[in-house]
Amino acid sequence: MLTGRRAEILSLVINEYIDTAAPVSSRALVDHHGLQVSTATIRNELARLEEDGYIAQPHTSAGRVPLERGYRVYVEELMAESPVGSAEQRTIEHQFHQVPARQEEWFSLAAHVLASAVANVAVIVRPRKQSAMRHLQLVELQGETVLLVVVMDDGRVQQRVLQLSVAHERADLAARAERLNVLISSGDAATVRRLADAPDLNTDDERVLRATADLIASQVAAEAYVEGVRSALEQPEFSSVDRMLDAVRHLEAYELSRALPLPGELNPGMTQVMIGSENTDDWMHEWSLVVSSFGDPSAPSGTIAVLGPTRMRYGYTVPRVRYVASLMNTLLRGVGQ
Repeated sequence: MLTGRRAEILSLVINEYIDTAAPVSSRALVDHHGLQVSTATIRNELARLEEDGYIAQPHTSAGRVPLERGYRVYVEELMAESPVGSAEQRTIEHQFHQVPARQEEWFSLAAHVLASAVANVAVIVRPRKQSAMRHLQLVELQGETVLLVVVMDDGRVQQRVLQLSVAHERADLAARAERLNVLISSGDAATVRRLADAPDLNTDDERVLRATADLIASQVAAEAYVEGVRSALEQPEFSSVDRMLDAVRHLEAYELSRALPLPGELNPGMTQVMIGSENTDDWMHEWSLVVSSFGDPSAPSGTIAVLGPTRMRYGYTVPRVRYVASLMNTLLRGVGQ
Protein backbone atom coordinates (compact mmCIF):
# COMPACT_ATOMS: atom_id res chain seq x y z
CA MET A 1 0.00 0.00 0.00
CA LEU A 2 1.27 3.48 -0.83
CA THR A 3 1.76 5.77 2.14
CA GLY A 4 1.53 9.51 1.58
CA ARG A 5 5.30 9.91 1.54
CA ARG A 6 5.78 6.90 -0.73
CA ALA A 7 3.21 8.25 -3.18
CA GLU A 8 4.98 11.61 -3.21
CA ILE A 9 8.33 9.95 -3.89
CA LEU A 10 6.86 7.79 -6.66
CA SER A 11 5.41 10.89 -8.29
CA LEU A 12 8.77 12.68 -8.07
CA VAL A 13 10.60 9.67 -9.55
CA ILE A 14 8.21 9.53 -12.50
CA ASN A 15 8.30 13.28 -13.11
CA GLU A 16 12.09 13.26 -12.97
CA TYR A 17 12.34 10.28 -15.30
CA ILE A 18 9.91 11.86 -17.77
CA ASP A 19 12.13 14.96 -17.86
CA THR A 20 15.53 13.26 -18.03
CA ALA A 21 15.02 9.72 -19.44
CA ALA A 22 17.71 8.67 -16.92
CA PRO A 23 17.40 6.46 -13.82
CA VAL A 24 16.57 8.57 -10.77
CA SER A 25 18.75 8.41 -7.66
CA SER A 26 17.90 9.27 -4.07
CA ARG A 27 20.48 12.08 -4.18
CA ALA A 28 18.82 13.62 -7.25
CA LEU A 29 15.45 13.60 -5.50
CA VAL A 30 16.83 15.34 -2.41
CA ASP A 31 18.88 17.90 -4.38
CA HIS A 32 16.27 18.74 -7.01
CA HIS A 33 13.18 18.86 -4.81
CA GLY A 34 14.44 20.10 -1.44
CA LEU A 35 13.10 17.10 0.46
CA GLN A 36 13.43 17.52 4.18
CA VAL A 37 14.59 13.95 4.76
CA SER A 38 17.92 12.16 4.42
CA THR A 39 19.04 10.30 1.32
CA ALA A 40 19.03 7.13 3.46
CA THR A 41 15.32 7.59 4.14
CA ILE A 42 14.65 8.14 0.44
CA ARG A 43 16.66 5.01 -0.41
CA ASN A 44 14.55 2.98 2.00
CA GLU A 45 11.32 4.28 0.45
CA LEU A 46 12.65 3.59 -3.05
CA ALA A 47 13.46 0.03 -1.97
CA ARG A 48 9.88 -0.45 -0.75
CA LEU A 49 8.48 0.95 -4.01
CA GLU A 50 10.71 -1.46 -5.89
CA GLU A 51 9.55 -4.42 -3.77
CA ASP A 52 5.93 -3.49 -4.50
CA GLY A 53 6.53 -3.39 -8.27
CA TYR A 54 6.17 0.34 -8.91
CA ILE A 55 9.77 1.02 -9.95
CA ALA A 56 12.89 -0.97 -10.86
CA GLN A 57 16.65 -0.57 -10.65
CA PRO A 58 18.24 -1.40 -14.02
CA HIS A 59 21.70 -1.88 -12.47
CA THR A 60 22.84 -2.16 -8.87
CA SER A 61 24.70 1.16 -9.06
CA ALA A 62 21.93 2.98 -10.98
CA GLY A 63 18.88 4.88 -9.85
CA ARG A 64 15.30 3.75 -10.39
CA VAL A 65 12.98 3.82 -13.39
CA PRO A 66 9.17 3.55 -13.33
CA LEU A 67 7.36 0.32 -14.20
CA GLU A 68 3.88 -0.02 -15.69
CA ARG A 69 2.30 -0.34 -12.26
CA GLY A 70 3.94 2.90 -11.19
CA TYR A 71 2.76 4.73 -14.29
CA ARG A 72 -0.79 3.42 -13.79
CA VAL A 73 -0.99 4.73 -10.22
CA TYR A 74 0.58 7.98 -11.37
CA VAL A 75 -2.00 8.50 -14.14
CA GLU A 76 -4.98 7.58 -11.98
CA GLU A 77 -4.03 9.23 -8.70
CA LEU A 78 -0.86 11.33 -8.67
CA MET A 79 -0.28 13.34 -11.82
CA ALA A 80 -1.14 17.02 -12.06
CA GLU A 81 -2.72 17.97 -15.38
CA SER A 82 -1.42 20.96 -17.31
CA PRO A 83 -4.67 22.47 -18.64
CA VAL A 84 -5.10 23.96 -22.09
CA GLY A 85 -5.06 27.67 -21.34
CA SER A 86 -7.25 30.24 -23.04
CA ALA A 87 -4.38 31.59 -25.16
CA GLU A 88 -3.50 28.09 -26.41
CA GLN A 89 -7.17 27.41 -27.16
CA ARG A 90 -7.45 30.63 -29.20
CA THR A 91 -4.31 29.71 -31.17
CA ILE A 92 -5.64 26.24 -31.98
CA GLU A 93 -9.11 27.48 -32.89
CA HIS A 94 -7.62 30.19 -35.11
CA GLN A 95 -5.75 27.52 -37.08
CA PHE A 96 -8.99 25.66 -37.73
CA HIS A 97 -10.66 28.85 -38.94
CA GLN A 98 -7.88 29.27 -41.52
CA VAL A 99 -8.64 26.03 -43.40
CA PRO A 100 -11.66 25.15 -45.57
CA ALA A 101 -14.64 23.84 -43.61
CA ARG A 102 -14.15 20.26 -44.75
CA GLN A 103 -13.72 17.22 -42.56
CA GLU A 104 -10.58 16.05 -44.35
CA GLU A 105 -8.90 19.40 -43.64
CA TRP A 106 -9.98 19.30 -40.00
CA PHE A 107 -8.70 15.76 -39.42
CA SER A 108 -5.32 16.50 -41.00
CA LEU A 109 -4.95 19.74 -39.05
CA ALA A 110 -6.04 18.11 -35.77
CA ALA A 111 -3.27 15.52 -36.13
CA HIS A 112 -0.72 18.24 -36.90
CA VAL A 113 -1.81 20.49 -34.01
CA LEU A 114 -1.80 17.67 -31.50
CA ALA A 115 1.58 16.26 -32.60
CA SER A 116 3.15 19.73 -32.42
CA ALA A 117 1.76 20.28 -28.93
CA VAL A 118 2.90 17.01 -27.35
CA ALA A 119 5.99 16.10 -29.46
CA ASN A 120 4.75 12.56 -30.01
CA VAL A 121 2.79 10.69 -32.66
CA ALA A 122 -0.76 11.98 -33.13
CA VAL A 123 -3.31 9.88 -34.98
CA ILE A 124 -6.81 10.76 -36.14
CA VAL A 125 -8.75 7.75 -37.44
CA ARG A 126 -11.99 8.36 -39.25
CA PRO A 127 -13.92 5.14 -39.93
CA ARG A 128 -16.24 5.34 -42.92
CA LYS A 129 -18.29 2.35 -41.87
CA GLN A 130 -18.54 0.17 -38.80
CA SER A 131 -18.71 -3.35 -40.23
CA ALA A 132 -20.95 -5.98 -38.70
CA MET A 133 -21.04 -9.72 -39.17
CA ARG A 134 -23.83 -11.52 -40.99
CA HIS A 135 -22.78 -15.04 -39.94
CA LEU A 136 -19.77 -17.27 -39.31
CA GLN A 137 -18.95 -20.82 -40.36
CA LEU A 138 -16.45 -23.36 -39.03
CA VAL A 139 -14.96 -25.77 -41.57
CA GLU A 140 -13.17 -28.98 -40.58
CA LEU A 141 -9.59 -29.15 -41.89
CA GLN A 142 -7.46 -31.63 -39.96
CA GLY A 143 -7.53 -32.64 -36.31
CA GLU A 144 -7.77 -29.54 -34.12
CA THR A 145 -7.27 -27.24 -37.11
CA VAL A 146 -10.38 -25.53 -38.48
CA LEU A 147 -11.13 -22.73 -40.92
CA LEU A 148 -13.15 -19.81 -39.59
CA VAL A 149 -15.17 -18.07 -42.32
CA VAL A 150 -16.81 -14.74 -41.45
CA VAL A 151 -19.33 -13.22 -43.85
CA MET A 152 -19.87 -9.48 -43.37
CA ASP A 153 -23.13 -7.58 -43.75
CA ASP A 154 -21.89 -6.07 -47.02
CA GLY A 155 -21.06 -9.48 -48.48
CA ARG A 156 -17.31 -9.43 -47.90
CA VAL A 157 -15.78 -12.69 -46.70
CA GLN A 158 -12.83 -13.12 -44.32
CA GLN A 159 -11.10 -16.36 -43.34
CA ARG A 160 -8.66 -17.47 -40.68
CA VAL A 161 -7.18 -20.84 -39.75
CA LEU A 162 -7.61 -21.62 -36.04
CA GLN A 163 -6.23 -24.22 -33.67
CA LEU A 164 -8.88 -25.48 -31.26
CA SER A 165 -8.11 -27.36 -28.07
CA VAL A 166 -9.46 -30.69 -29.35
CA ALA A 167 -10.55 -32.17 -32.68
CA HIS A 168 -14.22 -31.68 -33.56
CA GLU A 169 -16.48 -33.55 -35.96
CA ARG A 170 -18.18 -31.64 -38.77
CA ALA A 171 -21.56 -31.78 -37.04
CA ASP A 172 -20.05 -30.44 -33.81
CA LEU A 173 -18.49 -27.51 -35.67
CA ALA A 174 -21.77 -26.72 -37.40
CA ALA A 175 -23.62 -26.78 -34.08
CA ARG A 176 -20.98 -24.54 -32.47
CA ALA A 177 -21.21 -22.06 -35.35
CA GLU A 178 -24.99 -21.99 -35.16
CA ARG A 179 -24.89 -21.35 -31.42
CA LEU A 180 -22.32 -18.55 -31.76
CA ASN A 181 -24.27 -16.94 -34.60
CA VAL A 182 -27.30 -16.69 -32.33
CA LEU A 183 -25.11 -15.28 -29.54
CA ILE A 184 -23.49 -12.64 -31.74
CA SER A 185 -26.58 -11.67 -33.77
CA SER A 186 -25.00 -9.29 -36.31
CA GLY A 187 -22.62 -7.75 -33.79
CA ASP A 188 -19.72 -5.42 -34.47
CA ALA A 189 -16.13 -6.03 -33.32
CA ALA A 190 -16.62 -4.41 -29.91
CA THR A 191 -19.71 -6.52 -29.20
CA VAL A 192 -17.96 -9.75 -30.13
CA ARG A 193 -14.93 -8.88 -27.98
CA ARG A 194 -17.19 -8.29 -24.99
CA LEU A 195 -18.78 -11.69 -25.54
CA ALA A 196 -15.31 -13.26 -25.68
CA ASP A 197 -14.56 -11.83 -22.23
CA ALA A 198 -17.44 -13.71 -20.57
CA PRO A 199 -16.00 -15.65 -17.58
CA ASP A 200 -18.01 -18.84 -18.20
CA LEU A 201 -16.98 -19.22 -21.85
CA ASN A 202 -15.17 -22.39 -22.87
CA THR A 203 -11.73 -22.13 -24.46
CA ASP A 204 -12.70 -22.93 -28.04
CA ASP A 205 -15.68 -20.56 -28.07
CA GLU A 206 -13.37 -17.81 -26.80
CA ARG A 207 -10.83 -18.50 -29.54
CA VAL A 208 -13.49 -18.39 -32.23
CA LEU A 209 -15.02 -15.19 -30.88
CA ARG A 210 -11.69 -13.37 -30.55
CA ALA A 211 -10.67 -14.36 -34.07
CA THR A 212 -14.10 -13.26 -35.34
CA ALA A 213 -13.74 -9.88 -33.64
CA ASP A 214 -10.31 -9.40 -35.26
CA LEU A 215 -11.71 -10.22 -38.69
CA ILE A 216 -14.65 -7.83 -38.24
CA ALA A 217 -12.32 -5.05 -37.06
CA SER A 218 -10.06 -5.56 -40.06
CA GLN A 219 -13.00 -4.74 -42.32
CA VAL A 220 -13.47 -1.22 -40.99
CA ALA A 221 -12.57 1.03 -43.89
CA ALA A 222 -10.67 3.87 -42.27
CA GLU A 223 -8.70 6.97 -43.07
CA ALA A 224 -5.81 7.62 -40.71
CA TYR A 225 -4.06 10.96 -40.41
CA VAL A 226 -0.66 10.61 -38.74
CA GLU A 227 1.74 13.35 -37.65
CA GLY A 228 4.72 13.62 -35.30
CA VAL A 229 6.64 10.45 -36.15
CA ARG A 230 9.91 12.34 -36.42
CA SER A 231 9.41 14.02 -33.03
CA ALA A 232 8.74 10.67 -31.39
CA LEU A 233 11.80 9.04 -32.95
CA GLU A 234 14.07 11.85 -31.73
CA GLN A 235 13.51 10.73 -28.14
CA PRO A 236 16.22 8.78 -26.27
CA GLU A 237 14.22 5.54 -26.38
CA PHE A 238 15.01 5.31 -30.11
CA SER A 239 18.77 5.93 -30.00
CA SER A 240 19.19 2.30 -31.07
CA VAL A 241 19.00 1.97 -34.86
CA ASP A 242 17.19 -1.39 -34.57
CA ARG A 243 14.52 0.04 -32.30
CA MET A 244 14.09 3.09 -34.50
CA LEU A 245 13.65 0.94 -37.61
CA ASP A 246 11.13 -1.26 -35.80
CA ALA A 247 9.17 1.82 -34.75
CA VAL A 248 9.19 3.25 -38.27
CA ARG A 249 7.82 -0.03 -39.60
CA HIS A 250 4.82 0.15 -37.26
CA LEU A 251 4.17 3.89 -37.29
CA GLU A 252 2.43 3.81 -40.62
CA ALA A 253 -1.16 4.91 -40.99
CA TYR A 254 -2.43 1.41 -41.73
CA GLU A 255 -0.64 -0.22 -38.78
CA LEU A 256 -1.74 2.50 -36.38
CA SER A 257 -5.37 2.45 -37.48
CA ARG A 258 -5.42 -1.31 -36.86
CA ALA A 259 -3.76 -1.01 -33.45
CA LEU A 260 -6.03 1.69 -32.02
CA PRO A 261 -9.27 0.80 -30.24
CA LEU A 262 -12.42 1.23 -32.29
CA PRO A 263 -14.64 4.16 -31.25
CA GLY A 264 -17.27 1.74 -29.92
CA GLU A 265 -14.68 0.21 -27.58
CA LEU A 266 -14.05 3.53 -25.81
CA ASN A 267 -16.13 5.21 -23.15
CA PRO A 268 -17.86 8.15 -24.90
CA GLY A 269 -16.57 11.48 -23.66
CA MET A 270 -13.69 9.88 -21.76
CA THR A 271 -9.98 10.20 -22.46
CA GLN A 272 -8.31 6.89 -21.68
CA VAL A 273 -4.68 5.96 -21.10
CA MET A 274 -3.31 2.55 -22.07
CA ILE A 275 0.18 1.81 -20.79
CA GLY A 276 2.57 -0.78 -22.19
CA SER A 277 1.09 -4.27 -22.09
CA GLU A 278 -2.41 -2.83 -21.62
CA ASN A 279 -2.30 -2.25 -25.39
CA THR A 280 -3.48 -5.14 -27.55
CA ASP A 281 -0.68 -5.38 -30.12
CA ASP A 282 2.65 -6.80 -28.95
CA TRP A 283 4.69 -4.08 -30.65
CA MET A 284 2.89 -1.46 -28.53
CA HIS A 285 3.99 -2.97 -25.22
CA GLU A 286 6.78 -0.38 -24.93
CA TRP A 287 4.42 2.46 -25.83
CA SER A 288 1.62 4.34 -24.12
CA LEU A 289 -1.56 5.50 -25.78
CA VAL A 290 -3.77 8.43 -24.80
CA VAL A 291 -7.00 8.02 -26.74
CA SER A 292 -10.51 9.40 -27.06
CA SER A 293 -13.41 9.09 -29.47
CA PHE A 294 -15.23 11.91 -31.22
CA GLY A 295 -18.51 12.30 -33.06
CA ASP A 296 -22.06 11.40 -32.11
CA PRO A 297 -21.98 10.22 -28.44
CA SER A 298 -24.41 7.40 -29.26
CA ALA A 299 -22.23 6.15 -32.12
CA PRO A 300 -18.77 7.79 -32.12
CA SER A 301 -17.41 8.18 -35.62
CA GLY A 302 -13.69 8.54 -35.05
CA THR A 303 -10.70 8.07 -32.79
CA ILE A 304 -8.09 10.60 -31.72
CA ALA A 305 -4.90 9.42 -30.05
CA VAL A 306 -1.36 10.25 -29.03
CA LEU A 307 1.18 7.46 -29.07
CA GLY A 308 4.58 7.73 -27.41
CA PRO A 309 7.07 5.93 -25.17
CA THR A 310 5.76 4.99 -21.72
CA ARG A 311 7.87 7.92 -20.52
CA MET A 312 5.41 10.42 -21.96
CA ARG A 313 4.17 13.63 -20.36
CA TYR A 314 0.79 12.26 -19.35
CA GLY A 315 -0.29 15.33 -17.43
CA TYR A 316 0.32 17.49 -20.50
CA THR A 317 -0.93 15.05 -23.13
CA VAL A 318 -4.26 13.96 -21.59
CA PRO A 319 -5.91 17.42 -21.46
CA ARG A 320 -4.79 18.19 -25.04
CA VAL A 321 -6.25 15.00 -26.44
CA ARG A 322 -9.43 15.76 -24.52
CA TYR A 323 -9.54 19.34 -25.82
CA VAL A 324 -8.92 18.46 -29.48
CA ALA A 325 -11.56 15.69 -29.30
CA SER A 326 -14.03 18.24 -27.87
CA LEU A 327 -13.13 20.71 -30.61
CA MET A 328 -13.71 18.05 -33.28
CA ASN A 329 -17.13 17.33 -31.77
CA THR A 330 -18.03 21.04 -32.00
CA LEU A 331 -16.88 21.30 -35.61
CA LEU A 332 -18.70 18.15 -36.71
CA ARG A 333 -21.93 19.22 -35.04
CA GLY A 334 -21.72 22.48 -36.95
CA VAL A 335 -21.80 20.73 -40.34
CA GLY A 336 -23.69 17.56 -39.46
CA GLN A 337 -21.82 14.29 -39.59
